[in-house]
Amino acid sequence: MVCWWLAWVVLVGGARAFCPRGCSCDDSGPSLRCVGVGINVVPTLVNPGLRSLNLAHNSISSVSHTLVYFAQLEELDFSHNLLASLGTSNFHKQVELRELRLAHNNLSSLSVGALLGLTSLSLLDLSHNAISELPPDVLLDAPDLKVLLLAHNKLHTLFQHTFRGPRSLHVLDLCDNYFRHVPTAAVEELTALKALQLCRNRLTRLESNALCLPSLLSLSLETNSIDYVADASFSCLQRLLKLNINDNLLREVPTAALVSLVLLESLHLSRNKIRSLEAGAFRGLGHLTTLEVSRCPLLSLLQPAALAECFSLQELTLSHNPLVKHIPLGFLSSLPRLRSLDLRANGLRSFPSSEVTWRSLVSLDLRDNPMVCNCSLQWLAEVLGAANTSLLAPDLQCAAPDKLRGVYLSR
Repeated sequence: MVCWWLAWVVLVGGARAFCPRGCSCDDSGPSLRCVGVGINVVPTLVNPGLRSLNLAHNSISSVSHTLVYFAQLEELDFSHNLLASLGTSNFHKQVELRELRLAHNNLSSLSVGALLGLTSLSLLDLSHNAISELPPDVLLDAPDLKVLLLAHNKLHTLFQHTFRGPRSLHVLDLCDNYFRHVPTAAVEELTALKALQLCRNRLTRLESNALCLPSLLSLSLETNSIDYVADASFSCLQRLLKLNINDNLLREVPTAALVSLVLLESLHLSRNKIRSLEAGAFRGLGHLTTLEVSRCPLLSLLQPAALAECFSLQELTLSHNPLVKHIPLGFLSSLPRLRSLDLRANGLRSFPSSEVTWRSLVSLDLRDNPMVCNCSLQWLAEVLGAANTSLLAPDLQCAAPDKLRGVYLSR
């Protein structure tokens, strides 16, 4: 057996390796791409020096004892196959593997030892499987793991020490699972984590210190059922730059919790049950550059000082809120760096020119508002009709009076 193996290595070293029917082979890589060719086993009579092996969209159901010939692999793609288990020690030869893609299979669990040998692994994609449990220390054999994708599985809880092993995991995607509570104990070991995705789960509350991740820069909590945010929910996230809480059940801006996020640059609060933006709602957020509060069907009241401390704001999206009937004087006047203002599809009947710092504004969208075209909008008609303006402002139609209904304002 050993002699045969050595002979094969010598053979492929001096001649073109066998390439299975329907596959694409590149000996300069070397790489092998057998995507959607109908195979149900891993081809073994190919170049053992492969660095990239793509077997996606096939019917492979097992990896047992099939990868021992490929010790130089750096990229391996088994996505869209029929794998139900990885077993243990089946990757023990892949010490150079950097990317392992296993999305869209039938995996229901991962055993300790399944990743044995993957000491160089940087990316592991386990999304779109049926994984319901991950045991403690399951990642112990992947110390260099940077990106772990677990979206679209059946996880509802995580054990403490589940993520023990990787020294510098940077990205963790847990979207589209069944979490009812933030897995605090499991993630607290991820001191180097920079991006955490918990979107489309079943979270209802954010308790105090739910996430103590000192390096976290981006947090997505989109599309849950969160209706309570404790004042100290974000107190351990002082480096956070981006927070997405779109599509939840918040009844107000969680001001007391947000005040801890002194470096926050991007905040998304759309599709919530927020009724008002109170004075000082975003206090302490002096670094905020992007704010989105759209599609909130109950939002009706905008207090003049709601954005008073957002002096770095450059993009404001406050659209599709039908109960927002007017912009109060002073609401926008404290935003000297505002470049993009989206007020589309609200209930606005007028818009005063004094509200915007025109020196910095480059984009203004007021479409789909029930605008009353009278003398108070003459300034806007001139702006929209000007040929030499640098402002990007789509034309809008008058809703009243009746004789001007449907007429474009610039005309």
